[in-house]
Amino acid sequence: MHKRKRNIIITVVLIASIALMGLDVHENKKQEAFAKAESDRFNKIYTVSDILKDADFNEKLTLNISSIVSTLDEPYPRLNVENEEQQKQIIDAINNLQLKRTKDATPFVDVDYIINIKLNKEYALNVFEKKKQIRFLDLSNESTEVEDEYLDYYTILNGDEFFDILKGIQ
Repeated sequence: MHKRKRNIIITVVLIASIALMGLDVHENKKQEAFAKAESDRFNKIYTVSDILKDADFNEKLTLNISSIVSTLDEPYPRLNVENEEQQKQIIDAINNLQLKRTKDATPFVDVDYIINIKLNKEYALNVFEKKKQIRFLDLSNESTEVEDEYLDYYTILNGDEFFDILKGIQ
C-alpha cells in the first residue's frame, strides 16, 4: 500500500510539472508574439491614409493652420486656407508624408503648427518641425475609446516639401 501511495504522489507531481511547463511555454509564445507585434508597429512605414482611415479627402474641405510663434500662452496667428489651389497643395503634401511610429513623444508646448482639417470628420495635426514629428487627433470621436493610431507620435521621414509649403503660406 505504501508503494502505491508513493506512485500516486509521483504521478501527480509529474502531471503538475508537465502542466506547469506547458503553461510556461504557452506564456513565452504569447510574449514573443506581443514583442513581434510591437516591433512591427514601430518598424512599419505609414501614410496619412493608414492613420486617418475614415477621412474622405474628396469631401468639401475646411483647412485652418496655426503657426505657433513661441509659447501657447501668447495669441498665435490662425490662417484659414480658402484658396483651393493652396488647400490641394497642402493636402497633397500631407498625403505624401511617410511616417514611422516613435516612442519619443515631444511635449505639446514644442508644437510648431496645428493643422485643423474638416472633411467628413474633423482632425487636428500637431506638427513639430524641429523634431520632424507629427501627432494626429480625431476631433470627431465622441466616445472615450481612442484608436491606437491617435495615441502615438510619428517621425516624418520625408517632410521637406511639407515644411516648405507650411512656411510658404505664412
